[in-house]
Amino acid sequence: MASSRRSRNGGELGKADMHLHTLYSDGTASVRQLLDHVERETDLDVIAITDHERIDGALRAREIHAAGSYSFDLVVGEEVTTRRGHVLALFITERIPALRPLPETLWRIHEAGGIAIAAHPMAPLTPSVGRGSLLDSHGSPDPRHRFDAIELMNPSAAGRARREARERLNAELLRLSAVGNSDAHVLEGVGTAWTWFPGATADDYRSAVAAGTTRPDGAFWSNRHNLDVYRRQLFAKGRHLRHTLRPSGEWR
Repeated sequence: MASSRRSRNGGELGKADMHLHTLYSDGTASVRQLLDHVERETDLDVIAITDHERIDGALRAREIHAAGSYSFDLVVGEEVTTRRGHVLALFITERIPALRPLPETLWRIHEAGGIAIAAHPMAPLTPSVGRGSLLDSHGSPDPRHRFDAIELMNPSAAGRARREARERLNAELLRLSAVGNSDAHVLEGVGTAWTWFPGATADDYRSAVAAGTTRPDGAFWSNRHNLDVYRRQLFAKGRHLRHTLRPSGEWR
């Protein structure tokens, strides 16, 4: 049963963007900048920070979020690189190790109390879980080796590629809960894709994934925007290098 909290958009369904990056990995905004942007510039009800191979940024975000007066829920997550592609681990409290076999990673996520989502599956432009691995996971007799949801809307170049094929595979065979996420690496990308779900809280989102009542939505980025993201990521890498050589307090 969904909570009684009203969604920030004023409707009956809440909005979640559960695939966001910060300066802790390959994003271009600090944790605080991201939280403040979500509060001031979006109507998202739930977000997750999912930096590559680390959760320290998400844990720092949880501290800032708890001390602030934000009107959205925050989930700790990680984008994990497996030997078969990227997996979103949500509702975790400890880092899931990278470069492990896909079944082991899914097992670790579930043993940690989290849920596992196939990020931009079947995409040729970035490490992504392929059709064969999706089918293997779907056919596993152990539910801990299966995905909980599949990212069917991802507005990046990786998400645009093979979109119809992944939608058809899910509709005909997998029948996983379908979600949408922005995979944002810059602030203006946050909330450009999202998941509709009954309710407005992180618990409501998780319940909707389990019940299969989620719905992806959003709009694809232009080629110009994709190129601009890559350019700004290069500048962010320069910031990482400068602060590595000359640390100067909290900056990400």
